[in-house]
Amino acid sequence: MKISCDACACECEIVVNGPTLLKDALPRRWRPRRIDGRVYILCDVCGNLRQFVGGLSPYLLDRLGLARGNVDIELPEHTELPADWFLSVAARGAARAATPASPTAVADSATTGLPKPTPIPFPDQKPPT
Repeated sequence: MKISCDACACECEIVVNGPTLLKDALPRRWRPRRIDGRVYILCDVCGNLRQFVGGLSPYLLDRLGLARGNVDIELPEHTELPADWFLSVAARGAARAATPASPTAVADSATTGLPKPTPIPFPDQKPPT
C-alpha cells in the first residue's frame, strides 16, 4: 500500500498485514497533523515542528491550499494522538458531546491543600514578610 504526504506528495510504501489503523502503520517520523479541523498526513520534512514555529509556515500554507492568516493547529505529542482524529467529522462531534467534563480540571490552593508558592526575592530586594 502506498501513502503520500498531503503537502509535497512524497510517496512511501507501507506493508499492512490485516486490519490496522493508519496512525499505527505510518512510516517512522511521518505524522498526522490537524490543521483547521482537517487531518493531514505529512512526511518527516513537512510534518516537522519547524514548519509550525510561529504559526504555519508559508510553505505549508501554499502546499495545503490554506488561506493566509491564522489557522488552528493541534500538535499533541506523537505518542498521544487522540483516537477521534481518525473519526469522521460527525462522529467526532458526537464523541466530544458524550465526554463529560472533568471535575478536577481547575485546581487552586484551596482545593489541593498545598500552600501558595512564596515569591523568591531578587538579591537587591528584602524578603517578603
